[in-house]
This record gives sequence, structure tokens and C-alpha cells, in this order.
Amino acid sequence: MDLNRPLVRESMHAIEMELQDGNFELLDRATFTTEDAVAFKDADYAILLGAYPSQEGKEKKDSMEMNSIIFRTLGQSLASHAKADCKILVVGHPACTNALLCAHHASGMPKENFFAVTHLDQNRASWQLAQRAGVSVGDVRNVIVWGCLAQAPDVDHAEISGQPVDKVLASPDDARWLQEDFVEAVQKRGQSVVEARQESTALSVARAVVRHVKALHCGAEPGELVSMGVWTDGNEYGISNGLYFSMPVHCLGRGAYQVASGLQLSKKSRRTIKEAEAELLQDRSLLTSILNEHKQVPVVPGRASNGH
Repeated sequence: MDLNRPLVRESMHAIEMELQDGNFELLDRATFTTEDAVAFKDADYAILLGAYPSQEGKEKKDSMEMNSIIFRTLGQSLASHAKADCKILVVGHPACTNALLCAHHASGMPKENFFAVTHLDQNRASWQLAQRAGVSVGDVRNVIVWGCLAQAPDVDHAEISGQPVDKVLASPDDARWLQEDFVEAVQKRGQSVVEARQESTALSVARAVVRHVKALHCGAEPGELVSMGVWTDGNEYGISNGLYFSMPVHCLGRGAYQVASGLQLSKKSRRTIKEAEAELLQDRSLLTSILNEHKQVPVVPGRASNGH
């Protein structure tokens, strides 16, 4: 896709002026370019916002073929120009599948350096819980998003004002709300925003990206769980290897993280994980067929799954 067009350059200039006028104390300079070599040169972090969207009436394969082109270019450019330990955040939906594509084409870069941003659903769920409990959203933490976006959020390990969710929302009506209305509200929130704005969920997505980068770079609070789509190899939750899958992680700072260990999972959470895993495995299989058609190396050649 050629971005070197007058309309794109004008839009970039407008954003440049906004940044200059925003008085951001931590912003030293901003470079606007349509050249990958300039954009990714010695990057410590790369945030990949765009992707080719799925369209009503078209098959999933159509959008995947377009994304395979987009993320092949991005992955190869990152491998050529970014720092070897650059952390790459994929935002464009479907983020976990696109992260797999990008990492596949970024030869030589560690798979653990790629992430899918799933913090948006964590934020959405935290807000719903805060509203129900009548507290600030800052009093809610450790909501878990398993798999990918639009899955049922896991609140088994979440806290409201330092207490387990089921201790704060303890009435029978609260229990019904948690099982039904809460899940539906989180899953349909993006659609509700788009219908109301007639535009994308740009502001809340940007906030999710900020929270992801801040936790990854600065570290999170002790005991805090942050949902991120990360490389699954070696995980202890029975999720197949060779995927990007949202899991709870402890952020240690400077880009380091550890998948949270020893979490006891309910039957509902295990079912959510298996449903998300099945969808992502299907996507990976479809990606492999697309790459084979174009005579490229399969996404995960000969990789054995974890317990499958």
C-alpha cells in the first residue's frame, strides 16, 4: 500500500502540529515519514496500529491475504531496521493472528518480543465492575483476558478495593449480572461505541496501548496482572505452542515480563481458553494455507502442540 500521497502527508503534518501544541514534556521530537527504513530505524518500541479489516459478506481468507502482505512488509522492515530487542505491539484486529504473521516475517527477532494488545477488554471489564460496585475504576485490578478480544473476561482473580470480586458483588443479583449482563456488555462494547460514534474506537484503543506500553516498559505493581497477547511456547495452561494468546503476565520493566504461574482456573475459564485456542489454531491453519499458495514458508512448520 502506497502511503506516500499528498493526503497522507497533509494528515501527518496536522498530527505533527497537534503534538507540538500539546506541550508533552516527555516528547523530544517526532518524525513523520512514509519510509519504513526511517520509521523503524533503531526503534526500541514499534506500535503497529493498522490492519486490513474484515468486511461483511466476504470470507475471512480475503482479509487474511491482505494482512499477510501488510505484515510481511512490516516484519521484514522491523528485522532490517529496528533494534534487535525492539518490542513490537500489534493493535490491528485480529491482533493475535496479525502478531503471528508479523513475527513470522521478522526473521531473527525473538518471538517473545511481539505482543498483541488485548488490554482494551481488560479496561472495558474493569469499568463495568467499578460501575457496578460504585467505586473508581482505579480500585479494580487483575481482570484477565484469555485468548483474544471479545472473549468472556475472567474475574476469578480480580479485586475490587483489595477484595475478591465475589466478596464485593455478593448478592444473588450481582451473581446473575456477572454471569450474563457483564459478559455481554464487555463483548458488545466495541460495537456499541462504533454504532454511537459512527467511527472506530480510537480513544479507548489508544488508552489501551498506553497502558500496555507503560506496564511493559516501567513495570507493573507487585502482584498486578496485565493481559497481553504473548508467545505461548512453554506455558503451563495447556495452550498450544506457536500462537500469540492473551494471558495474564507480570511486567518487570524494560520490556521484560513473565506469564503468571499457578493460577487456579474455573471450568468457565478453561472453556473460554479452549474456545479461543480453537479459533486461533484455525486462523493459523488458514494462514499456513495462504502462505503455501504464495510459496512462502508455513507459519509454524512442524511445530508440536502443547498437549494436543
